[in-house]
Amino acid sequence: MQSTANLRATSLVAILTAVFATACQDVLRPVDATTQPSFDLGSLAQAVSGASNISGGENHSCALRPNATVACWGKGDDGQLGDGTFANRTTPVSVVGLTNVVSVAAGRFHTCAILADGTGRCWGSNSSGQLGNGGVAGSPTPVIISGLTGAVQVSSGAYHSCARLSDGTARCWGFNPDGELGNGSNTNSNVPVVVTGLTSAIDVEAGWFHSCAVRTDGTARCWGQGGSGQLGNGSTTSSNTPVTVSGLAGAVDIDGGGSHTCAALSDGSARCWGNNVSGQLGNGSTTNSSVPVRVRKLRGTTAVVAGGGHSCAVSSAGSERCWGSGFFGQLGNGSTGSSSVPVVVSGITTGSSVAAGGNHSCTLLTDGTARCWGWNFSGQLGDGTFTQRETPVQVVNFP
Repeated sequence: MQSTANLRATSLVAILTAVFATACQDVLRPVDATTQPSFDLGSLAQAVSGASNISGGENHSCALRPNATVACWGKGDDGQLGDGTFANRTTPVSVVGLTNVVSVAAGRFHTCAILADGTGRCWGSNSSGQLGNGGVAGSPTPVIISGLTGAVQVSSGAYHSCARLSDGTARCWGFNPDGELGNGSNTNSNVPVVVTGLTSAIDVEAGWFHSCAVRTDGTARCWGQGGSGQLGNGSTTSSNTPVTVSGLAGAVDIDGGGSHTCAALSDGSARCWGNNVSGQLGNGSTTNSSVPVRVRKLRGTTAVVAGGGHSCAVSSAGSERCWGSGFFGQLGNGSTGSSSVPVVVSGITTGSSVAAGGNHSCTLLTDGTARCWGWNFSGQLGDGTFTQRETPVQVVNFP
């Protein structure tokens, strides 16, 4: 499903300023594996100024505008754009009836948002209860997440979503066969359930079929599907309750992808773990790792995101780098080659946040405008075309 270094700490400030996964060796869950890759979801991104938050789903993208409304673009046939239709859109459309939004997250075929009053809304596909409204019927417009209060951040995975509350606890809802809800069961839930034993969370992110959190002490916990080592605890076993990520200290940001996870540390470096078939761990190899490995060539990192089979990072200097699968141009360096070490995203010098989708990436710049690159079959780059791009293009009519 992430952001700048302080997505967690600054999510409330926003109110005031207003293919398929070659990376995924794990078995794909419910239906509809006809569309290529998958996305990260946690692909949630917080800007320093202007629009505050951008997120990449499998084949759609969403972002907060400076006025705290939400715009989405790309694949819309499940209603995940929230404009009341089931149409694809190559340029941003407004989500119906949403105001005072502080966090938005694009999942595979659904999207969720948190409002300034601590409540939440979701829209799109609801086959596994991922809209959290107590039903399983989809909706092309936002519906209220049942019983959710005090929320400050949301992240959406393939068929589940998670929210962080202001008290440092978390709630998740939706698909749960591998324990991605973290409540000690493997039963789907169409309403939010408490993540067992998780406290002091400053960032909670949903990957494809797993979830992770960073705590105030700089350690991290993950839960859900673990077959590629994406839980980071030295095993390839799934867990329906949070487990400690081995040897990780000083974490400030975390994000889950198709079947890998990445974290940014307070010293400006980054670590990744899990599936590495396309080099998405960034350590110069294509060998999976069930414990964190250091991403090479990164300095001054403020946030890191994990996509379907690639990862990206933004630095305090405003530059961005991506690594892993590049077949669709999602690394943004002008090529369609994969890379097991970070490469520079062309032309980005004032990036304030970055988001990684299934096979595309997006960023917000400090002037509040947005750029996207990579796969564009559904219009998820927002440039008014369906043309794949190997370097960033401007999202039109945004903000």
